[in-house]
Amino acid sequence: MIAAAVVSAALLQGCSTRLLPPPAGVDQQVYFDAHWRTKVNGDAGEQTETFNIVAQDNSLTLVTNRGDVYELEQSSGGQLVHVATDFHPSAGVSRDGDKVFFGTYDGQLVAVSLADSSVLWTKSLTSEILSETGNGQGRVAVITGDGWLTVMDAATGNTLWRDKEDLPALTVRGTTAPVIVDGKVIAGFATGKVKAYNLQTGDLIWEYAVGKPEGRYEIERLSDVSGRFAVANGLIYSVAYNGTVTALALQTGRPVWQRNISSAVSVAVNGNELAVVDQNNVVFSLNARNGSTLWENDSLKERDLASPVFYKDYVAVLDRGGWVHLLNRTSGAVEAWTLADSKRPAGSRMVSNDEQLFILTPTANVTALHYW
Repeated sequence: MIAAAVVSAALLQGCSTRLLPPPAGVDQQVYFDAHWRTKVNGDAGEQTETFNIVAQDNSLTLVTNRGDVYELEQSSGGQLVHVATDFHPSAGVSRDGDKVFFGTYDGQLVAVSLADSSVLWTKSLTSEILSETGNGQGRVAVITGDGWLTVMDAATGNTLWRDKEDLPALTVRGTTAPVIVDGKVIAGFATGKVKAYNLQTGDLIWEYAVGKPEGRYEIERLSDVSGRFAVANGLIYSVAYNGTVTALALQTGRPVWQRNISSAVSVAVNGNELAVVDQNNVVFSLNARNGSTLWENDSLKERDLASPVFYKDYVAVLDRGGWVHLLNRTSGAVEAWTLADSKRPAGSRMVSNDEQLFILTPTANVTALHYW
């Protein structure tokens, strides 16, 4: 049996390691800078879309590439919990109550208790884990690099059910984090399919191909569901490489609208607005209910952009030189920018609590940005 070949999603999105100069020709409308920085043990390496920070209950939760789990105060960056582990994470964290989950390259899923500052359990799976888990209703769902979806008891790590989607000959390196919502597990696969399963039984409820392999060559046929899902308005939003941005009805899987926009990064949803960055680094704002274009901005096409984030009056995007750009939510114009921390390829995916933007940088800092 020949193993499926993988291609880096960062390369496909157009990522380079060159240092980028400050943006030119931008008349800054607000003062945008760091609010606080906290030193941690480790960073997020060079894979911007792999690691993340969870903003929940006025705190931030993250794991560094050295296996150190942190809970920090959102307001000040003060350390609440630090758990040093012997594991080497391959992806970021998810959180369910006081439990934090992360995966490793050798297929270990690790559960950490913030309350006890200890490792609760570990679970050996079939392949490397390249995204965070899905959590809810006492369950944890994870997709491994070989196409297996596994659902476990969050308290013990015991396997409850599994399903497998065969991999195509060539895939984007990375998997989409599953989502547990409304008694369902929503999972995206390298075949371009989104599937919904009954959380308790594993029975398939619906499936839909958001990415359709087309073209003569394998690299043209890449159709992975590559960006993270967003759930809002009774819809689940997904993006496929060489495919489409699709809004599916959560209950039935019926497509409500589709746009021919290909991307290897995630979409962001806020009310009736959806933000997406395409493979050419054009930023789009779409009507989240019908997919119509509100605005688009192509002024950052050479800057290798990561996933967008809604932040107060702006859509924030981070480039691979470490610059964060604020685009006006009404017009799409760039109105401010600053360095995330240092002039290097950026760290984790950004997250916002609406007052601040948070990011784990390659200089082993968690940085909070804000504007006024």
